Amino acid sequence: MESLQVPSIQMEKVERENIMDPRIYRYAMSGDTNSMRELVKEDQLDLTLQLTLQSNNALHIVAQHDHCGVAKALLVLSPSLLSKFNSDGDFPLHVASREGHMALVKVLIDSLEKNLNEEVTDLESNNTARVAQEDVWLKSNLKGNTALHEALRFRRTKVAMALLGFDPRLADGLNHAGESPLYLACELRMMVVVECIFSCGSTFRIEGLNGRTPLHASASSKHFGITQLLLKKLPYLIKQVDNSGRNALHYSACTKATKISRLLVKTDRTLTYVKDNEGLSPFFVAIHSGRPRTACMILDQCPDIGEVRDSCGRNALHITITHNSLRMMKALMKRPELRGLLNKPDDDGNTPLHTATKHQSCAKVKLILDTKRVDLRARNGEDHTALDVSELGSEITLRQILIRRFLLGQGAVRNQLQIHRQYLFNFHLLKRTGADLKSFCKTMSFVAILLATISFAAAFTLPGGYDGDDPNKGRATLLKRFALKIFLLFDTVTFCSSLTLAMLMTWGTLGDLAFLHSTAIWCDLLLWISFHGSLVAFGTGVYAVISDQCKWLAIVILVMVCSVPFFRDWFISRSSGMTPLAVRLQKSMFGQSVKRSIDIVQNTISIRNTDSEPRTT
Repeated sequence: MESLQVPSIQMEKVERENIMDPRIYRYAMSGDTNSMRELVKEDQLDLTLQLTLQSNNALHIVAQHDHCGVAKALLVLSPSLLSKFNSDGDFPLHVASREGHMALVKVLIDSLEKNLNEEVTDLESNNTARVAQEDVWLKSNLKGNTALHEALRFRRTKVAMALLGFDPRLADGLNHAGESPLYLACELRMMVVVECIFSCGSTFRIEGLNGRTPLHASASSKHFGITQLLLKKLPYLIKQVDNSGRNALHYSACTKATKISRLLVKTDRTLTYVKDNEGLSPFFVAIHSGRPRTACMILDQCPDIGEVRDSCGRNALHITITHNSLRMMKALMKRPELRGLLNKPDDDGNTPLHTATKHQSCAKVKLILDTKRVDLRARNGEDHTALDVSELGSEITLRQILIRRFLLGQGAVRNQLQIHRQYLFNFHLLKRTGADLKSFCKTMSFVAILLATISFAAAFTLPGGYDGDDPNKGRATLLKRFALKIFLLFDTVTFCSSLTLAMLMTWGTLGDLAFLHSTAIWCDLLLWISFHGSLVAFGTGVYAVISDQCKWLAIVILVMVCSVPFFRDWFISRSSGMTPLAVRLQKSMFGQSVKRSIDIVQNTISIRNTDSEPRTT
């Protein structure tokens, strides 16, 4: 295809010397045919010199706004407008095709066909010229796009069909991006255009972007019909790879088009073993993209595909642990073909258990351990077992603690050859280097004072109230009940623990950092006692009051109170299995909510203190 190269200096000269009459622009834009015809005849205007700043002539503007009547009049007045391009190299046919104005495209095509071998006289210049002798419809703009390229890029199916019907040679062109019309039609799922290109009987190009073929495009666009047609008409495309070394199965494997992937695998099973420039086979691409159905389908067709490794020696389980969700992991762990991969190391000696431990994937570590077939003594290239890996790092996270517990529960061992190694693993999150102990202590102090105040008030407003009649005046009415005795016991435990915590925090803020660190750990234990004490006190207090009148409700409340610690542990476990980003977001949201709650309580206390102060005039 021939492309136009328009020198910028020449375009600037045209912009300065030839400015379009505003009336011509308005008539072309509004579709006023009669006014346009009269203006040209009365003023004897040369339409080829009437240009906008972007070198658009009147026919370009008409093509933009779809006015067939004005277009016909302009073609009679000045047929050479068809062969004039603007600053982007676009002819009027490019503009009309891009906009999808089917009727106007037919007018332009009819004019081109009529003038193909005729000599036409321009009325305003009285000059005779062969207007269409250079095949304007085959010209490309500055991007290398023909009118057919423009129609395809903007999904103008009818326009593309009309252009191909006019001249099938349009299918034999490439733009500057290396895209052929067939490739664009396959990528944009235009089945009718693909069939038309094949039925035209003319030559056509198959090149695509970055060395891709139309089969690559149909596989990535998930169009099963086009894929079938290409395999029938151009069967050799199934072997071709793009500049990245990927075949069509690589592209379908990263989409939900399992049906297309199955068709490609059944047509040629060797596609599954081809690796791209990054060392990834289509099976690994499906795992990377989180497509368990496609991965399992490939396993069904090629059971030995699990033995394939990437450029780093990683197998399917390594990649699943690193890049995918638990759903993909569960799907692959059920496959008997992959059972032997559990203890296979990569080039660094890391087994899937090492990898899951390193990435702190609690749920995946537990899933691997539940198989009971994993070698807990396996060592990687650094001579570390999975338990060693779980204890590495200067900052210990909650996920790391849970993984270590899982491993110890299954009997995992450290590397016994390194006897003198000092394991400085800490069970408490407060000893992380990034922990803000001062803010933690302030929050703990406030919570402790709040719990002490609540438990103090609950001790003097006993459930059931007091007896107001003599001789038992002032005695608790439900004191003989066992539930109330438990209430008083745990309310006292809560009060004492909270008060001790508050005093300890007060002294802790005055000491050095080491003393503050130790204080924070002890206060965490006291807060844990106060928390559970308040739970028991609440449950037994409610039970003592309503058990006589509604036994079932009292039991339900006790069950709900007792379930709080278990739900807390469950949520912590679930949160530890989240991605690091989600955990950070969760922590930040929790911290903001706690801070807002504390601010509200502090504001309430300050308001009450202000209201309680004596006012002076």
